[in-house]
Amino acid sequence: MSTTSASTGPAVVIARHPATAVVTASGGDGLAHGILERTLFLREVRGATWHRLSPMVAAEDEQAVAQRAVARLQAAGYQVLADEEFATPCTEDRYVTTGRSIENLAERIRQTPTAGEVSELLDEVTATHDGILASLGNLLHALADVYKRLDGPSEWPVAERMHYLADWRLGPVAEDLLRVRADLADRGAPPGRRGPYAPPPAPPAPTSAASGRTR
Repeated sequence: MSTTSASTGPAVVIARHPATAVVTASGGDGLAHGILERTLFLREVRGATWHRLSPMVAAEDEQAVAQRAVARLQAAGYQVLADEEFATPCTEDRYVTTGRSIENLAERIRQTPTAGEVSELLDEVTATHDGILASLGNLLHALADVYKRLDGPSEWPVAERMHYLADWRLGPVAEDLLRVRADLADRGAPPGRRGPYAPPPAPPAPTSAASGRTR
């Protein structure tokens, strides 16, 4: 087993299981786990937290994929103990992931001095239809559709669970954050311009006559 240079983080072991021949990864911390999961490893939590290479990876590609995981972990500063077939001196820098973008947004929120500015930063999170939370809800509904297409007796409860999480778990979070964003905006506004306000009057009912100039 090959060893890379030491780092301050916990070591990661990538090896082929002697009994099953499955490529496994163990050790590391949350960041290391995220790197593995973005390199086609699946997380397992039975007994202990560890990872296995996805069965969707063809046998002839397992070495290359495992070496990529080693390279990415090494680039992040981890000590990697790898079987000889997976060892590589290379590194591969991580790209800016969606999760990292959200984490960067969280850090900006922590450092923003005024309530009004924080409210502005929340727009991407709370935007209706295509904000972060709305998109996450769409993802859950899409997963539900996948399970419905599998059309087995055990799949429908999973599909219903995905719908439930989107509508009844994620939905209230989105509603709360919309209220928080409005509250922060009002707190940051000058006196006399703060809400809440009464809703606007209902729009007039459409007329049956066609609009536009007639002769």
